Amino acid sequence: MTSAMRNHPRILLISAKHYLMAELIAGCQALGLEHAYLFLGGISSAAELEETLRAEVNRFAPDFLLTMNLLGLDREGLVSEFCRQRELPLLSWFVDRPDLFLPQYGNLDNPCLVYAVWDADAVKPLADAGRSAAFHLPLAADLSRIHFVPDALPLRDVAFVGNSMQAATERCWALSAQPDRLRGFWEDVAGKFAASDERDLSEFVDRENPEARTLRENCAPAPRAALDGFVYWRATQLHRMGCVQTLLSFEPVVAGDGHWRSLLGDASWTHAGPLHYYSDLPDFYRSTRVNFNTTSMQMKGALNQRVFDVPASGGFLLTDHRAQLPAAFEVGREVVCYHAAEEIGDLVRHFLANPAERLEIAVRARARIEKEHTYAHRMATICANMKRMFGTPA
Repeated sequence: MTSAMRNHPRILLISAKHYLMAELIAGCQALGLEHAYLFLGGISSAAELEETLRAEVNRFAPDFLLTMNLLGLDREGLVSEFCRQRELPLLSWFVDRPDLFLPQYGNLDNPCLVYAVWDADAVKPLADAGRSAAFHLPLAADLSRIHFVPDALPLRDVAFVGNSMQAATERCWALSAQPDRLRGFWEDVAGKFAASDERDLSEFVDRENPEARTLRENCAPAPRAALDGFVYWRATQLHRMGCVQTLLSFEPVVAGDGHWRSLLGDASWTHAGPLHYYSDLPDFYRSTRVNFNTTSMQMKGALNQRVFDVPASGGFLLTDHRAQLPAAFEVGREVVCYHAAEEIGDLVRHFLANPAERLEIAVRARARIEKEHTYAHRMATICANMKRMFGTPA
């Protein structure tokens, strides 16, 4: 059956990592969409990549290709060129800042290539830079994996699940090609960016720090992306540390990498270590009275995964207010926010003392997720946009 005769698209998922592929597959299955998954990890040559992709496209005859964070593309641009020659639409859904990835890839000037971005703030910069068309697509919850258990036995009062960003900070600094004598300078930039209302780093340095602007402009694209990553991750680390430190009087559990030990010291807190996303986190969330959330500085206006996963699991979430939050949840009824670190302590005390109110908010948030924020909803949005832009079945 040709695509013109079908009511729904046939989608080929491609990636060199299994990152979020299970969630996309779950979304396809929930909608009854024909789909296939081509894993491209471990391919050793351009010839092997081209042959593998060609064989699967010929076999499955997809209407479009879908990947995450460009992870299904090669750096040299062979996959992009293949799609251009075949006039085969290709969508990459970014769930991190696009500008941290785009400089690493070639041959992206392609009319068949389009982007979805989890942060609405990223749509206009892509358009201004002459990149492919883009549309906003927030994160979601995979309800095929996350089950709602609202009456789980509480095992802890307060917890934060998150990365310390130490390893990411060091990795980006090493790739930035900046001399070590400038590290203190860029640490200062990160601290000021974290405290600023400006959401985009380039706009922040353009307005606030001419020296930083000049240093960025003198970088080649890939080192500049690494330098930006360093600032975003260091700013995130500083912000997270400041927020988590306000929780220490509640003797919180902090789940994440081992760098938290040196960052938080010997105060009254418990280190839970890393938790497995699929097998550990839902139970952890639902058995915590107050799940604390603080958003990464790479996404100052957007919503991270915890905003969806905590209430989907049956847990209560206290999160920082973000500009895109009211469009997704009703603030005060479906989600509770703090606007400044000074508010955190009082909010934690209030909700520790009011379990019925916590439960009501979690139940309402879960209902909103079921109605609007599953990966089936996101796949439906993807299909509608691909039909609008390329005429594929929807």
